[in-house]
Parts: sequence; C-alpha cells; structure tokens
Amino acid sequence: MCPAMLKRWSTSDVPPWMARDYWLALLRDQIFHAEMDMPREASVEASLLQASCGPLRMSWVDSAVPRMVLPEAPADRACSDADVLLMVMDTPSEWTLRGGREGFALAPGDIVCADFRKGFEMRRPGRTRTLSISLTASWLRAWLPEAAFDAPQVLRADSGWSSVLSLMLRQIQPQRLDTLAAQRDLLATQFGSLLALALRERAPEGARALDADHLAALAQSCVQRHFGKFGLTSAEVAAELGVSERTLHRALARDGSSFAERLQAQRMAVALRLLGDRHFEALSVAEIGRRVGYADASHFVRRFRSEYGVTPGAMRRRLRAIEQD
Repeated sequence: MCPAMLKRWSTSDVPPWMARDYWLALLRDQIFHAEMDMPREASVEASLLQASCGPLRMSWVDSAVPRMVLPEAPADRACSDADVLLMVMDTPSEWTLRGGREGFALAPGDIVCADFRKGFEMRRPGRTRTLSISLTASWLRAWLPEAAFDAPQVLRADSGWSSVLSLMLRQIQPQRLDTLAAQRDLLATQFGSLLALALRERAPEGARALDADHLAALAQSCVQRHFGKFGLTSAEVAAELGVSERTLHRALARDGSSFAERLQAQRMAVALRLLGDRHFEALSVAEIGRRVGYADASHFVRRFRSEYGVTPGAMRRRLRAIEQD
C-alpha cells in the first residue's frame, strides 16, 4: 500500500492509444512544466510516483521510453524561480543526455543536476527507473550561492562526495516515505550538504571557496549526523568539509557560537527527545547518554543538569507526569 502522501499515475490507467499523450502531459504537469516530445511510434509503458518532503519534491519514474526531448523554455519563464532538477537513474547500462552544447554518457547511479528550462535530449536503453528531485533556485542558492547551471553538472557515482550522494539518493525509496517525511528537515539538510560538497569538489580550484554562512550550515549538518560519536572533534568535522580547523572555528564564531556549544546543544536536544518518548522508556539514562555521544554516564548527567537544571532521571519523571495530566 502506498503511503497517503504518495501520488501515483500510470499509463496502464488509460487506453493504449492515449498512453503517449497522457504520459507527455503528466511529465509536463508534474516534473518539467514544459511541453516535451518523444517518438510518436514509441510504445509507452510508464508510471510515476511523487511526493514532497520539505523543500524536496521527489518523483520516481519507471519508464521504457527510449528518447525524450525538452525544448528550451521561453525567456520570461527562464528568468523565473522555477525548478532546477536533479536526476539519478537506475539503469543496467549507459544512457546519454545532451543539454545545449554539452553531451554526456552516463553510467548507472551518475547524477545530473541541471536547469532543464535550458532544454535537453535524453536517450535511455530499455526500461529504466529514475529518481528526479525538483529544487527551487532560491533553496539552492542557500546551499550553493556560487553555483550556476547554465549547462548540466554531472556527478559521477564512483567519485568522492558524488558517490556518497548517489548512494544516499538510491536509498530514497517510496516505501520508506513515512520515515522520510518524519525526518524531512534532516533529509533536506543532509541532501543540501552532500550536494554542496559534491559540486564544490567538482568545481575548479578557484571556485571552491565557501562563504562563512554556508560553511557554518555544512558544519551544523555534520554535527547533526555525527553527534553520537564519542569524542567527536572540530578537527574531524573540518577534515570532512575540506577546510582548516581555524577556518571552521572562524565561520562558527560569526554568530557567537563555538563548535563545542553546537555539539552539546545537539546532544542535549536529542537526549531530551529520547527521555520524553515512550518508545525509549526501556533505555536507561546511561544508555541514552551513550546514544548521544557520552561514554561516561556521570559526565552526561552533569551536562544535562547544566543545560536543563535537573538530572535526566528527574526530567523523565517530569515529562511522564505532564503527559498523564
């Protein structure tokens, strides 16, 4: 059964003679927002599942259409804050994409990030399954202020941060949508961080400088992913982001916070949620401390009391009493 928030369409829902026009209209209305073309003689068997998780509008396309063409958008639409589209394709062999003067041969798992208002031609061998993620230009600028998509950007599935992003995207499946929706803010942050790292890694050396606000956001994302690691240091986070530890501290200091303060705040927030959630009532205080990164239970208790004014055990009892009132 599909989750309630998942929308579904299929060419099997219409007579075969309507399938081509139905599918073109569906792609126009739900993904590309423009007229498309494909061979009139093509046999069209395709389905679309779609859902939104925060700023990410995700579309899973299962299709046997061998060739599609999207014309360049009119000038007035090209200047709007319309979608930039990221695509990763699960296909048994290479596929090709041409956008403007650029042409690419792409392997399974490779990622294309492009402003498809510029138009493209795509050729695919046999049946393929594609995840497309639509992003507004304004959301992208928050993560990638220096990024330009005048031509498609290809992120190879076997290289650096692109391989990590590709693995993450291929794990996003419709049947996990309920879980994804519950973690949509974290998903969007992780996705934005990895996309920024992958594109920055791909960029020429002179284009790799991160502004301080952007770097601070990436650092916060790292803290959210790794807060449960015992002894997590700013040096480890700086190394993951490819900057010096001094640069990281300077970026974080712009809003008056330090790495240690951000790490503790993240750990305390998660600990508080665990203490207040009945699903975790079987966990001891010491185990909750370990899950949020404190190997020493007494250290966790001292930190928690410093943050909230009471011990973790007292906070748990207080939250239970509030729940019962």
